[in-house]
Amino acid sequence: MKPSMINMRRAWNGPARTRLKACAFLLAAALFLVGCTEMSVPKATPQPVPTPSPMRQNAPDLAGQAAKYWDDADWPRAELLYSRLAERGDIPPLERLRALERLAQSAYNAKHYHEARHALDLCAAQDKGVLTTWPWHEQYIKTLVALGRSDLLATHQAWIMDHKELPFEVRARAIIAFADHSAKTDDPVRAVSLLAALYAQAPDDASRLRMERLYATDLRDLPEEPFRALLRQTGTRPQNVFPHALIQGEGARRGARASLAPSTTSHAAPGAPLLAQNATRTQGVGTDQPAALLPRRGALRVALVLPLTGRFGSTGQKVLRGANAARHALAAKGRNVELHVINTEAADWRAQLAALPQNVAVVGGPLLNTAALNDMQADGALQRHVVFSFQPDLGPIGEGRQAWRFYPSLTDQARALLTLTAGKLGIRSVAVLAPQTHYGQRMAEVFEAEAKARGLRVAATGTYPPDEHTKWLASVSRLLKVPARFHHNKNMVLPMPDFGAVFLPEDWDQAEMLTSDFYYLESEHLVFLGTDLWSVGLDNAKEIDDTYFQHAVCPGAWWPETEGARALQTVLDAQGQGPQADFWVALGYDFVRMADRLGIEPGWTPAVVNARLAGLSGMDYSMAPVSWSAKGVERQDLYVFTPRAQGKTLVDAAAMRDSVDKARALRQRKLGAHKAHRAVQSDKQ
Repeated sequence: MKPSMINMRRAWNGPARTRLKACAFLLAAALFLVGCTEMSVPKATPQPVPTPSPMRQNAPDLAGQAAKYWDDADWPRAELLYSRLAERGDIPPLERLRALERLAQSAYNAKHYHEARHALDLCAAQDKGVLTTWPWHEQYIKTLVALGRSDLLATHQAWIMDHKELPFEVRARAIIAFADHSAKTDDPVRAVSLLAALYAQAPDDASRLRMERLYATDLRDLPEEPFRALLRQTGTRPQNVFPHALIQGEGARRGARASLAPSTTSHAAPGAPLLAQNATRTQGVGTDQPAALLPRRGALRVALVLPLTGRFGSTGQKVLRGANAARHALAAKGRNVELHVINTEAADWRAQLAALPQNVAVVGGPLLNTAALNDMQADGALQRHVVFSFQPDLGPIGEGRQAWRFYPSLTDQARALLTLTAGKLGIRSVAVLAPQTHYGQRMAEVFEAEAKARGLRVAATGTYPPDEHTKWLASVSRLLKVPARFHHNKNMVLPMPDFGAVFLPEDWDQAEMLTSDFYYLESEHLVFLGTDLWSVGLDNAKEIDDTYFQHAVCPGAWWPETEGARALQTVLDAQGQGPQADFWVALGYDFVRMADRLGIEPGWTPAVVNARLAGLSGMDYSMAPVSWSAKGVERQDLYVFTPRAQGKTLVDAAAMRDSVDKARALRQRKLGAHKAHRAVQSDKQ
C-alpha cells in the first residue's frame, strides 16, 4: 500500500468530535474501500504530455502545469498531472485536496468515470468536511449516473435521507438530483415520493421555502418527456402539497396542463412557493401536514370492511367501536367523517363494496383475511379505492403501489426483538426453534433474515411437531447440542450453548412447556424471544406462572399506560363507550384519525398517497407509532414486554441485562468447577 494510503488509514483512526464527522467517516471509509477494490489512480492517458516527467518536477511547477491544462479544458492532460500531484507526499493537505477535486472533475470530463469516482472517494477519505458541501455530492451523483451504478445511487440517496445533521440545502439539492434521475429513468413515482419525504423533514419554513425555489428552478430545465411523466403522477385535481403544486404550476407555464385535462387549471402560479401561497390560508396549521391545508368539501367518506359476525365478529366490532369513537371526536372539532361499514361475513359483501359511491376514497380492511383482500383485487376495488389492509403483509399485492397496510408486520416484530437483543442486551448470537406450522416457519424465516441483515450470527435452528409434546425435549436437546449420555447421567454438567437468545414463534399457551425444557437442560441464562401472540395471550391470561420467563420478552403494539392510550380511554369514557380499550379498539380509532389527516379524495394516485403518508408527522397514535417510507411501506415501532405474574410489563433492558449476565456467570462458574473436579479425579487415577 502506498504511503499516502497508509496515512489516510491512520487518519481514519482519529477521534470523531461530532456526529457529522462520525457519519462522514463511515461513508468516506465505505467509498474509499470500494474504490480501492475496483481501480487505482490513473497512470497514463492516450495523449503524450510534452513536459518533464511529473515525478521529477517540483510540486509548484507540476501544480502550475496542471492548472494550465485545467484552464485550457485539456481534460486528459489535466487528469494525468493532477493524478501525479495527488500522489506526492510533499504538498500540504489543502493542496492535495484541491488536486483530488480537480482530478475528479477532469477525469469525469474526459469520460474516465471510474477514475473520477475513485478521486471523489479519496477526497472524502482525506477531508470529511467535503461531505457537507454540495459540489462534492453533485459530482459524485453525476459520476454514479454516468457509470450506471443504480445500486450505489440508491445507497447514497438513503444516506442523504438518513443523515439529518447535514446542511438541509445540501440534502435538498441532492434529493432533487435523485428525483431528476428517477424521472428520467421512468420512475416518476419514486421522484415524487423522495421529494415529499425530504420536504417533510425540513426543519423550518425558511428551509421549505428554499427547497421549493430550488425545485421550481430545476423543473424549468427538466426535459419534456420526464416532466410529463411527473405531471401525470400529480393527478388532474389541483393540489396544495409539495411537490405536486409546483409540478402543476410548471405544467401551466409550459401549456401542458391543458392537454392533460382541458377543463382543469392549476390553482398555483407557475413556480410560486407553496408557503407563500398558504401564508394567509393556513392560520397556524403546520406545513408538515399539507393534507390538512386542503379545504374539505363536505364530509370525508371512509369505508370499513370488517367481520362483524361469525368467529371474528367480536374483534371486528372492537375495531368499529374505535372508529366510531374517532368519528365522534373529530366531529366535535368540526371535522366530519362519514363511515360506510361492510360485514365481510355477509354473502353479498363484495357487491356492497362495488356499490360504494365514487367519493369513498379510503377503505380500511379486510381484517386478517388474505382471501378477502385477493377478492378485492379481483373485483377492481384496489384500483377504485385507497385500501389499507389490517394484516401483517399483503402477499403478492404490491405494498405502496396497489394497496397499503395499517397493521404491524412480522418484520416489525423481529426488528423490535433484535433491537433489544443486540442493541441493549449485547447478544450477537441467536438461535431459532420453531413449530412445524405455516406461521412458525414463516416467522422463523423473517427473524433469521432480519438477524443476518444486522450482522448477527444465527448459531442454530430447529423445529418440533406442535402437537406432539413428548418430542419437544428432544428438539430442544438437539438445538442445545446436548450429549446423548446426559439423559443417562443427570449429574453431568452440560456445555454452554454458543448463543445467548432463542426465538420461539409459538402461542403463549404452549410457551411455558417449551421454556421449561430449556430450564431442565440448564439454559436458564438464555433470553427467550416470543411473538405478539405472547403479548395477546398475556392480555387475557390469569394467574400467570412466570417462573421460566424472567429472561423472556415479546413485542406488541398496545400498552394502556402510554399517553396516547390514556387519551383514547378518556374519549371512550366521555362517550360512554363501555369497557377498557385494547389494541383492536386503538386500531379503528387511529385508522379513522389517520385517514382524516391524509385527506385523500377521488383523483388520487399511488404517488399522491405515498407522498401524503411519508409527510405525516405529529400524529398522537394510541397504539405503537406508525410511519411510512417514501415508497408507501409501513413500519410500526412496537413495544417490548416481559411476562409477569400480573400479565406483562415493559422491559427494563438494563435490569434484564444485569440479570442475564449474573445467570451466565453462575453457569460458567458451575461449568468451571465441574471441569476442575474432573481434572483432579483424572490426576488421582
